[in-house]
Amino acid sequence: MLLWLFNPYDVKWLVVISLVLLSLGTSGASILQDVLKDLVNDIDKSQDRNKERSLARTAIWSRIAYVSGVMSAILWVATDAVGGVHPSWRATFLICMITITVTSIIFCAGHNIYHQGELTERPGYVFFRVFRACIKKLLIKCSSWCFTNASRQDRTTKNSETKSIGNEMIPQETPTLSLDTKGMEVRGSTTYNQEDMVVVKSLLRMFPMWGMFIMVSITSATGFTFFLQQYNNLHMYKKIPLQIYNIVQDFSSFAIPFLYRWIKCVPKNEKVKIGVGMFCGILSCIFAWQLEVYRLKEVGYLDDNYSETSVSFLWLVPQFCVLGCMEGLTREGVLNFYKIQMKEQHQLISYGEEYIEIVMGIGKLINIFLILVFDSQWGWFGETINDSRVDNYYLVLVCLCSANFVVYCFIAHYFYKDDAANYENQDNQVSVNDDMKQDPIDDLKHDNQVLSNQKQGN
Repeated sequence: MLLWLFNPYDVKWLVVISLVLLSLGTSGASILQDVLKDLVNDIDKSQDRNKERSLARTAIWSRIAYVSGVMSAILWVATDAVGGVHPSWRATFLICMITITVTSIIFCAGHNIYHQGELTERPGYVFFRVFRACIKKLLIKCSSWCFTNASRQDRTTKNSETKSIGNEMIPQETPTLSLDTKGMEVRGSTTYNQEDMVVVKSLLRMFPMWGMFIMVSITSATGFTFFLQQYNNLHMYKKIPLQIYNIVQDFSSFAIPFLYRWIKCVPKNEKVKIGVGMFCGILSCIFAWQLEVYRLKEVGYLDDNYSETSVSFLWLVPQFCVLGCMEGLTREGVLNFYKIQMKEQHQLISYGEEYIEIVMGIGKLINIFLILVFDSQWGWFGETINDSRVDNYYLVLVCLCSANFVVYCFIAHYFYKDDAANYENQDNQVSVNDDMKQDPIDDLKHDNQVLSNQKQGN
C-alpha cells in the first residue's frame, strides 16, 4: 500500500520501511507451514498414517504453493512481453494489494480449524541460560580463588605475628564457597540442569555443519543479485521477462530432491546429498564466471552500452538451474541432518528451518562485507555491471566454494564419522521402532489370554 501511494524514487525512506515490513510479514511463513503440518496430519484418516508421510506431503504442498507464487509473478510482465502493454508501477502494486488481501481473507476464514501446540520453552533461551550460568560459575570460582589467596596471605601474616607474640592470637578459618552436589546453582534466572547441558551440546554439535552452510548462502545471495545483472546486453529473439530465471531456479530447487532419490548410483546419505549440493554451487559459480568473461569481451566491441551482443540469453539458464540444485539439495540435506542429530531432543527437532534461516542471514551479511572489501581495495564494482569486474568476484567465489567443499568433506568424514550408520538404516530403524512399540501391547494381550485359560482350567 505504501508503494502504491508513494513513488519509491521520490521517497527514499520508503524502501527501508517496505523492507522491514516485508521481513516481518514473510516471517509468518514458517508458522503457516507448521499449521499446514497439523492440518495434513488431521486430514489423513488412514490406519497406516505416520508423521513422516505427513511431513513429506506438507513439504510437497508448500513447494507447489511457492513455485506457483513465483510463476504468478510472470503475469505482471506477460502483458509487456506478449502484447507490448507495459503496466505502470501503481497497477503492479495494486495487483499485489488485491492478491494479498484476498489470500488473507481466505486464511482468516479457516481460523476455527487451525491449532498448534503451545511453545513450552525456546531452545535459544536454554542456550543463553546455560551460558549465563557458566559465566556466573566462572566468576564465583575466580572470586573464590582470589579470596583464598588473600586469606592465605592474611593467615601467613597472622602466623608470623603469632610466633612473635605467642599463642594468644588464633587465626580464623577461611570460609569457602561450595556448590550443590549435582553441580546446580541456587534457583534463579541462571539455574540449569543436565537436560539443559544436553541441549547445548546438541546445538554445539551442529555448529561445524552450519559453518559450512554459510558459503552456500553467500552463493545463493549472489544468484539473486549479480546473476540477474548479467541479463544486460544479451541477445533475445523475443522480449522475455527477467523473472523467468527465478522460475528456472525455483523449479530446479523443487524438483532436484525427488530426482536425487531416483538416482540409484548415489548413496542415500544426507552428508553425500549436502556435498553434491555444494559441488553444484561450485559449478554454478564456474558457469557464471565464464559467461561474464565472454560477455564483457563482447560488450567491449559495442559502441552503445544498450546494444545487444551475440551472446544468447539462454546461456544464463545453466547457472540458475545448477544454483537451484544447490539450494534444494543443501537445504533439505542440512534440515534432515539436523533432525537426525536432534532425534533424542524433541524440544529442538522442530527448530531446524529457523536455525537455517539464521545461517542464511549471516551468509548474506558476509556477502555484503566481501563486496565492500573488494570494492574498496580493488574497485571491482562500478555503477553498472559493464563497468564492473564481476568476473573476478566470481573467480573468488569459485576458490572459496572449492575450499569450503574440501573442508566439508573432511568434517563430514571425521567429525560426524559415528553417524554414518544412522543414514543407511534410517528407514529400517523407523519400522523397527514401530514394531517395538507394538510388541509390549501384543505381549500383554498374550499374557492376559494365558491367564484366562489357566483360570478356566483351574
